[in-house]
Amino acid sequence: MTEHPKMVEIMESRMSAFTQSLGVQFHSIERGICVLRLPVLEHHFNSTNRVHGGVIFSLLDSAMGAAAFSVLESHESTATIEAKINYTRAVVAGELECTGKVVHAGTRTIIVDGEIWQDGALVAKCLGTFARI
Repeated sequence: MTEHPKMVEIMESRMSAFTQSLGVQFHSIERGICVLRLPVLEHHFNSTNRVHGGVIFSLLDSAMGAAAFSVLESHESTATIEAKINYTRAVVAGELECTGKVVHAGTRTIIVDGEIWQDGALVAKCLGTFARI
């Protein structure tokens, strides 16, 4: 994957205090595609000692949002309008890799596909719609 020319700017503007507190790490970004990683930490667990679904969704939303951001014009911003997620596997340890990929970039909305994988197994799949603001 080639690096997006505005990688530093995107990393600085897309990594909020919230995503930093989760431990989300940028792996790569290019136009329309973003890959993030998340080492699983103890504070990610729910009461059943599995990674909380909100952590999984936050990782997906962050990768998909950065992918959407990478296709915007310099004066535009983006926000999540809608997302549909399927959780396919419980996570109890390790590292997650999440890819957000733009499927369609329209004049008002951007459709983005997201997937999280761990050790060759699909953890979650998401389809989201992002506004051009």
